Amino acid sequence: MTNIPVSSQILRVIESRGFSSSSTWTLAGSAGSGRKYYRVSDGEKTAILQTNASANEDFEHFVSFGKSFSAFSLPTPEIYAVDEESAQILMQDMGEQTLLSQVVKDGAPISGSARVLYPVVIDALIRWQVSSPKFFLSRPDIAARRFDYAALKWETDYFKTNYLQKKKGIAEIPQVVENFFATLACMVDTHPKVLMHRDFQSQNVMVRSSSEVGFVDFQGARRGSLFYDIASLLWDPYVSLPEEMVVDFFDEWFRDYPLVSESFSREEAWTLFLQAALQRLMQAMGAFCFLLTEKKIESFEQYIEPGKKRLLRVLELYEPLSPSRHEAITFLKNALA
Repeated sequence: MTNIPVSSQILRVIESRGFSSSSTWTLAGSAGSGRKYYRVSDGEKTAILQTNASANEDFEHFVSFGKSFSAFSLPTPEIYAVDEESAQILMQDMGEQTLLSQVVKDGAPISGSARVLYPVVIDALIRWQVSSPKFFLSRPDIAARRFDYAALKWETDYFKTNYLQKKKGIAEIPQVVENFFATLACMVDTHPKVLMHRDFQSQNVMVRSSSEVGFVDFQGARRGSLFYDIASLLWDPYVSLPEEMVVDFFDEWFRDYPLVSESFSREEAWTLFLQAALQRLMQAMGAFCFLLTEKKIESFEQYIEPGKKRLLRVLELYEPLSPSRHEAITFLKNALA
């Protein structure tokens, strides 16, 4: 069927699902972690094969979490078969189009497409978040994976090491900045906790022909900040939505999600949203720099400048809401300028 090293166990399942020996295989994508995705097609039948270097913890989480998400009718691909020995997964094909491919053309957001698709994604995210109490009862192990102070502080340390120190060459980080990172992690750790995707950005949202959406790359799911995934989505450097859209879509999420609108004023929610955005964007900047310099994946260089602009803007928006952090925020703004 293919020169791709598909395990015999997976091949048997593919054949049992009606795929013939003339099925075609194409590379459907890859990830910075080394995972690769292949699409097998036979007429109107398609499926996706995920290959991994080893059956590591991320592999195990993807399989285990994916089966539970499907059981709760959450928008993730159905898993058809798993071969742990070869670290391969056969799953439902969610389509070829990502949110990124549908809303960005020639490096700029397409306003009309974004206005149509982001409300659909936000509605799906709300359904994902609303499922949290019952989902955690069924999967207490995922509830126990708290995205807490230690994990949040790791994100800002990642940014400090890979952007401030290695990229910018700033050897000594002022104590006021270290204190800001620690305080920010403390504040985000106090946010209400829900089921969190943890990498909820435009490349991990698939858009199907019916304008339905599906979430992929969810092996990092855990219990964390209510505001983290929506901040990750709306401030995503891959898309760089215009700020008026960020505000509009945030307001839509705020209005349509009772846990938020009944617990916080709009101003309070906006502040918490910006805190989560700072966390997420610093993590993203650290990742872009690490993948470029340490992993030698040159494609990530194009996202460093958009990431800087997004982080700089969120710092500008947050500064008047936290005047005591003026010195630290000024240092970071200068480092991003």
